[in-house]
Amino acid sequence: MIIFEPSNRVEVKTPKGDGFIWLVTDYGHETDTLYTIIIDDTGEMWQFAHKDIIVKSNITFGRHGYY
Repeated sequence: MIIFEPSNRVEVKTPKGDGFIWLVTDYGHETDTLYTIIIDDTGEMWQFAHKDIIVKSNITFGRHGYY
């Protein structure tokens, strides 16, 4: 298991609302990577698989529009 904390803020859209990735947990090749996300409006922390989140645009890092 590897836990990674991104050094740059990565903002995302989730089923619970907009937020940012706080931690990334990789349990190995037989399990989905989990993203611990802090929701902007409520401050709640939720974990999502990669299929449940969309990275928001960030012109500084060259991400234009939603992917």
